[in-house]
Amino acid sequence: MTVEIAARHSRSEITGYPNYHQVSDLGVVQFRHSYDDDLLGHILKRALEIKEMHADKRQLNLNYIRDAASHIPEINDLLHSPRRMEVAEKLSGTRLEPYPISIISSIITFTSARPEDGAITWHADGVPVTELIPLSIIDPQGGELELYRGSADEGLYRAHSGEEIPQDRIISIQHREGFSVLGQLMRLMHRVRPMTRGYRITLNLNFRSAEKPFIDDNTMCYLAADNPDFEWQNAYIEDVKARQLPAYLRSISAASP
Repeated sequence: MTVEIAARHSRSEITGYPNYHQVSDLGVVQFRHSYDDDLLGHILKRALEIKEMHADKRQLNLNYIRDAASHIPEINDLLHSPRRMEVAEKLSGTRLEPYPISIISSIITFTSARPEDGAITWHADGVPVTELIPLSIIDPQGGELELYRGSADEGLYRAHSGEEIPQDRIISIQHREGFSVLGQLMRLMHRVRPMTRGYRITLNLNFRSAEKPFIDDNTMCYLAADNPDFEWQNAYIEDVKARQLPAYLRSISAASP
């Protein structure tokens, strides 16, 4: 399988040291995808139709449609595509599975210079691995994915102290239609550079490790900040009981002398 790569940075390259809490050494990779243009066009059309009713901005200056596949069922064609999973696993170097909590497994984000959209501020993801699939990019100025070189804790302290992040500590990736960005953005500080012109609409599909599903920073508090109705809590708790805890116990048992 040959995949055209536009940009690639390993996790250890970005952070500057070996990492323990990770699914692999995947940092971020931008690659040409082969998804059906008609399918992506349909998802874009429906996203625009339902944006006013279902998109909301609650934290981190991110305006997005939650649980997107429930509103646009055709997203499931991508979310559970064996070919897409095969490519993602090849690029990440580990077995993956779609993120199981529906409220966050698929989302559609709206980024622009308009206050109602904005651009997501410096943060680190809760979910382990994300694929960003641009559905539409119109006349952009700004909007690049920016990653902090170094420890996320260090970077977040600097950012939230009001310090300007030096350019030599930033990796910048310009989004392109026809190309996905696959990133293990958990515990990597990153943001969308604020846009001064144009807009981008992006389908985000999330993954986690199939063998170590407990490697995950998506705490209930983190989820509740964007989804305060707690309708997802039963699915979350059941996943911890049925998948995360047994996998964790197997892992520590295998590591015991």
